[in-house]
Amino acid sequence: MSLIMDQKLNLLVLRCRDIDVSREFYEQLGLEFEREQHGSGPVHYAAVFEGMVFELYPLKEGEPADRSRLGFAVNLETDLRESLEDAGITILSQYEVDQEPVFVVDDPDGRKVELRQSEQLGAGWLEGDWTRFRATLLFVAAISGGLACLSYQSRPMEEMPPFDVYLFGFGVLISIVLWPFMVVAVVGFQVINPYTDPVWKRPTHSSNPFRLRNPLYAAHFLMYFMMAQGAGMLATSLIGGWLQLLMGIVTIIGGLTGLWGLELVIRWFPKRMEPKETVV
Repeated sequence: MSLIMDQKLNLLVLRCRDIDVSREFYEQLGLEFEREQHGSGPVHYAAVFEGMVFELYPLKEGEPADRSRLGFAVNLETDLRESLEDAGITILSQYEVDQEPVFVVDDPDGRKVELRQSEQLGAGWLEGDWTRFRATLLFVAAISGGLACLSYQSRPMEEMPPFDVYLFGFGVLISIVLWPFMVVAVVGFQVINPYTDPVWKRPTHSSNPFRLRNPLYAAHFLMYFMMAQGAGMLATSLIGGWLQLLMGIVTIIGGLTGLWGLELVIRWFPKRMEPKETVV
């Protein structure tokens, strides 16, 4: 039985063909190295983070480079993919963990290095994971939808002119039928917009809804915003009357058909979508 109850890795040493080239590679991931030499030993570089020492030592003559696989959760000022592309680092493949992308790259010695975006402590509201921020906005949308009872207060249906009832129903039908294709037209048009990302990621509930360079993110959040408002309308429709009830149902259907429209965009423009690759 082990007598050590609390273990923690505190040292990792990599043997590198060229420690200066390797140092430049890992510095692009946010590590800061110090040049060191212990006595008559070889010159090497060391970085300390999270209580761990990460060292780059030169390979001994005739010694082959190892094939270790490393993983880092990095916190960069810009999008991780953009940072890697700007640094000229080739992304070999990627996969997802908890709906967050993990990028696989090669270091200068051919080791596979897995990289994922980490979230700063206390920064979840503004960067990284937007789940809580989105949930707050959807809660506000539901409340605003519920307050619709203050304005609708609809008359009994039998008191409305028949033409108004038929016109309203026709407008609802047209909106439901045409809305998903309007979403496809508006979002799909962004394919030729040079200011959007060259590759679009599939939206999730943690995506930044204000990242306009990926039009799927904003449209995805808008559809859920609509459904939250519709749910609020339904919740207070006993006060607002049948018109508010109908508007709530139509708003929810509009959000659902809008999400279907986004799925059509993803299927009709596969070359613009980020491929799901396997780990190598």
